[in-house]
Amino acid sequence: MMIYWIRQNKLNNLNSRRILSAIVLLLAGCSAYAQQPAKLCKWWVEFKDKANSPYSIHEPEAFLSARSIERRERNGCPVREEDLPVNPQYLTALRQKGFVLHGSSRWMNAAAIIADTATALKVMELPFVKQLTYLGRDIRIKNPPNRREKTRSVYPINTEPQARFGQQGYAALNEGPLQTPFLHEIGARGAGIWVAVMDGGFVNVDTMPFFDSIAVQGRLWPGPDFVEHDRAVYESAQHGTAVLSVMAANMPGYFVGAAPEATYFLLKTEDTGGEFPVEEVNWIFGAEWADSIGVDIINASLGYTTFTDTLLNHRFSELDGRTAIGSRGATIAAQKGMIICNSAGNSGDEKWHYLGVPADAPGVIAVGAFDSQTGKHAPFSSYGPTADGRIKPDLSAPGQNVITAGNVGDELTISAGTSIASPILVGSIAALWSDFPQFPAATITDAVFHSADQYEQPDVAKGYGIPDFSRAWMDLQAVETSANKGIYGFNYETGTLTYLLPATLMSNNKTFIIKNIFNQICATGTVNMRGNDLKVLKIEGLGEIPSGFYRLYLSENPLYFGK
Repeated sequence: MMIYWIRQNKLNNLNSRRILSAIVLLLAGCSAYAQQPAKLCKWWVEFKDKANSPYSIHEPEAFLSARSIERRERNGCPVREEDLPVNPQYLTALRQKGFVLHGSSRWMNAAAIIADTATALKVMELPFVKQLTYLGRDIRIKNPPNRREKTRSVYPINTEPQARFGQQGYAALNEGPLQTPFLHEIGARGAGIWVAVMDGGFVNVDTMPFFDSIAVQGRLWPGPDFVEHDRAVYESAQHGTAVLSVMAANMPGYFVGAAPEATYFLLKTEDTGGEFPVEEVNWIFGAEWADSIGVDIINASLGYTTFTDTLLNHRFSELDGRTAIGSRGATIAAQKGMIICNSAGNSGDEKWHYLGVPADAPGVIAVGAFDSQTGKHAPFSSYGPTADGRIKPDLSAPGQNVITAGNVGDELTISAGTSIASPILVGSIAALWSDFPQFPAATITDAVFHSADQYEQPDVAKGYGIPDFSRAWMDLQAVETSANKGIYGFNYETGTLTYLLPATLMSNNKTFIIKNIFNQICATGTVNMRGNDLKVLKIEGLGEIPSGFYRLYLSENPLYFGK
């Protein structure tokens, strides 16, 4: 990639010639679009250090929320120097030099600025600046700022699909291959999980009935617009609307997303006016914001391979997670206790063929697409591996012949792309995690990966394959299947017995009796029960009963289990 850069150091003759060549490219790259020499461009300024910072890793509450700090502690992710915000004095010095600040990154210790080429080169005069990188021309803002939210209308619920597909309606066609409906049946629907959605816009999300419940219940939050620097996210693109719908929609019997009870933060990071590396920077800004407020999962149905300025195009050799700005930032994001899913890309049947940035980043789950009707790899879904030989994509989800929200009202449409596969996987992970909120991210992702159908033999088309979320749940719950004993598990640490039973086998009696093989009563009490057509029964406080085989009576017919 012809990334234009200047590094401040002592140069030998060879490096001096390279710097002069870079300056020529800088001038050509930015002025190519210009009618006049002072055309504005965006630039990435990296700093040497965080010296004399007013922030401290011992006082993270100054820049991280309590929820973010708690999540990091639960995941064993201590606050590091890279988490400290950029030294405010450095940002002040940039403004005093006449630069317009587009944003700053604490993880990368850098800032994005807006300036013409001649002015931008002066940034190297500042003693704390390490490197300057060209991010492309500055695109003029097109959208009016802060459009008022529209008024929601009450729509009649169309329950016709329920007879065919159950409570999830048409969404069951999307989620069935992942066994996500199983999670809904046992009552795991994403409650308590925070999801950040980074995209190019979310047109009509503020009016469409699919999102009524998350809006009314205070679980829909328009976050920052990192492109135009306002909070007007219900604009620019319908892409984000479709992405959100497969996770958050909640019209029972018609269309219910994979995690209808999660909380969603909508972030605008994609500039629909052109394709430039600054969008990778916006991705980092969005991920840092999500981390700071305590988000659990990030979905980014975005990727970068080629740009409007073709001199900036990525090369395959750069897909190592360490070269591209976006991948470097995403690698750090994946170390903060969040689960991050990024679409692998839609170049599988094109000349490029490979995944995009930042799906190449280690720790980021690159999501490929398969046909929900056949289970086969979708031809357009990008291939791995990475340049350094790692398996990518990581997992696959339905991305062809997928049903999503349309443009207005309660209309539905058929969509395709890894952009849709990623949020279906994210919603399913959110639903799963909501049943095990005490577990760190790594425990959840390990269970998901182990449940995938190609876990033992991953490839560069579908990665580790298609997850089975019913199996992942059973692994996390430590339940086992048995023809004679049903589906149950016993947690020795907590003394908790868990049973999974169809509602048709349940009586209204919520009291239980446990007898040993000698027909002696060993325990009695009340059952903790939840779920829909599948009931999850929990009986706690059984740690003191001896090991052996027992009969559990909820009615006249016993259930058998062993401890």
